[in-house]
Amino acid sequence: MPRQYTRKTTWGKTPLEEMESAAAEVKEGKKSIRAAARDRNIDKSSLLRFIKKKEKGEVKSVAWGAVAEAKRIFTDEMEEELAKHLKQLAEQFHGLPPVKCRQLAFEYAEKNNIPVPANWTKAQCAGEDWFGSFLARRHLSVRTPEATSLGRATAFNKTTVGEFFDNLAVVMDRHTFPPHMIYNVDETGVFTVQKPQQVVTEKGKKQVGSVTSAERGELVTVVCAVNAAGNATPPMLIFPRVKFKDCFMIGAPPGAKGTSTRTGWMNEDTWAEFLDHLIQHTNCTPDRPMLLILDNLKAHISLKAVEIAKSNGIVLLTLPPHTSHHMQPLDVTVYGPFKTQYSRALDGWMRSNPGKTVSIYQIAGLVNEAFMSAVTPRNITSGFRSTGIFPYNREIFPNEAFAPSMVSDRPNPELQPATADDLDGPSPADDPPADEPPAADNSLADANPSTAHGPHGCASPADSDVPCVSSQPGYVSPREILPLPKCPPRTQTKRKRVKTAILTDTPEKQAIEKAYKERQKKLAGKKQKNSKEKGKPKKKATKKKIIVSSSEESDVPVLIDNVSDEESSEDESSDPGNTDLSVGDFVIVNFATKHRSIRYIGMVKKVEDDEILAQFLRRIQGNTKEWERPTFAIKENDVAHVPKSDVVKKLPQPKRPGGTTRREELFIFPCNLQGWNV
Repeated sequence: MPRQYTRKTTWGKTPLEEMESAAAEVKEGKKSIRAAARDRNIDKSSLLRFIKKKEKGEVKSVAWGAVAEAKRIFTDEMEEELAKHLKQLAEQFHGLPPVKCRQLAFEYAEKNNIPVPANWTKAQCAGEDWFGSFLARRHLSVRTPEATSLGRATAFNKTTVGEFFDNLAVVMDRHTFPPHMIYNVDETGVFTVQKPQQVVTEKGKKQVGSVTSAERGELVTVVCAVNAAGNATPPMLIFPRVKFKDCFMIGAPPGAKGTSTRTGWMNEDTWAEFLDHLIQHTNCTPDRPMLLILDNLKAHISLKAVEIAKSNGIVLLTLPPHTSHHMQPLDVTVYGPFKTQYSRALDGWMRSNPGKTVSIYQIAGLVNEAFMSAVTPRNITSGFRSTGIFPYNREIFPNEAFAPSMVSDRPNPELQPATADDLDGPSPADDPPADEPPAADNSLADANPSTAHGPHGCASPADSDVPCVSSQPGYVSPREILPLPKCPPRTQTKRKRVKTAILTDTPEKQAIEKAYKERQKKLAGKKQKNSKEKGKPKKKATKKKIIVSSSEESDVPVLIDNVSDEESSEDESSDPGNTDLSVGDFVIVNFATKHRSIRYIGMVKKVEDDEILAQFLRRIQGNTKEWERPTFAIKENDVAHVPKSDVVKKLPQPKRPGGTTRREELFIFPCNLQGWNV
């Protein structure tokens, strides 16, 4: 029978209410079984069987529903508890794949001594038919999750979010910012390679391709600033070049600013340039202040930027680290559509210009097309509203949004009540021995019984979240088989916790200034140390091993001698062998790299005024007495023009071994190359 079976008849489709009405008429004596069955179009044998089961109290369902009920593995309460557990795992970003779910269902039945089909026992997991029906009954589905870093999953919690809204309330009460003076700024990267869109092709084709301009594109950073009223300032584009050219901005959005850095990323200098650009378009002053919400990028938290902002009436408020995917309006509702529109524009450019590649000269025009389509008032205001910034709503995020952070939830030591022993100080007798591990911290379990640690060191859910299951002796719940994840206690570190802050407030500004001075002091110390090292006398030139090898790194090198750089340069300059050359001569050619000099043996193919055309040889291993001396063979397609100044030594004519069946031409040099002082 197929898994999605469609019934062909209506037999056995009588509802339970119809059967109960017919049974009531028979019981009251109004009709006989035959008459009641005939009037309601029910089989009289089915009605008689229903009446007998109802008298015994064994009726749960009728028709094929009774057959399905008889084949059920778990009760409704057990299935609901299993589904609830799977949902909680998925909410905490630790969801199970289908195979693991089927294995958990089999173990759940096995632990509770529930009979299962033979194919479950053979495969040690639940069957696919049962799993598909289970998903349909409990409104579950198999989805492909979005990769989320551990930092983002754990950093977005009630504590950090509450700290941000506390700071936001402080600055809003202090200045009473109107919506058009509440700004959010963030960077995003665009590439010269687009993400291909869906295309129409032949059904069943295994591989479908789409043309892109390169394998890996160049990055251009786009900086946008939007306000709660739905307006946006012209963006700034940062190109990956040392020197900026005006031609980079051809087709850019009106009023956009362009600059460049070596990497194309934001740094302290470009951030100061953007602040000046923002001040120019917003006309903010100390008498007309502006709130600027931004992330904790290192370039944003610089002394230079804070001084510019404070002198021009900009209040800088940073978001908690790793929370921009939920709390930054640009990330939530603007940059997603912007990236989609940019990919479409880039894909359209590729189709309109076949055979051409996209460079950074086309980026500005493509950004303009995407900017006009995606950075709209509707998207901008939706971002401020959905993050709770404007209108102010600190309860915008439901409890389910904080579920991933429950994995790392721990009690705050600063908020724990101090006991009498803590006030008096620990006694030496209470200290554990050095060879014993420290006792487990049960403060979380004592403070909140609903989150007490369950088996395997995992947190148990609140009792209200667990469906009521009939108490049975020896019952094992899915949470006992596969507990919710819970990380162990974190060790104390000296690293300072980064959190949301009002950077333009005096204490924060003084801390940034102090850190800046300490950093400058360290840099000054390094410069002084380097200057002292430069004044010291230079060490003697060390002997460097010069090798003669073939043009392939896998070939065996030939040792020439251990000479210093000074000796090598003197010998090469005074050697007359690099002037009297003719076709057919064998020479040693020097190739200088960053850390060493590599020498090759080559045969002169052509002699010109200042250079020669040489075909290089590769060394081979000899296996006869005749090949005890260095033996070389011509390397095909290894020909290059070499300046005569790079010719180190002219070698005597080699001899060729006889009686060989090798196809390649061999050369044996009569001299010992290791004894040559070159």
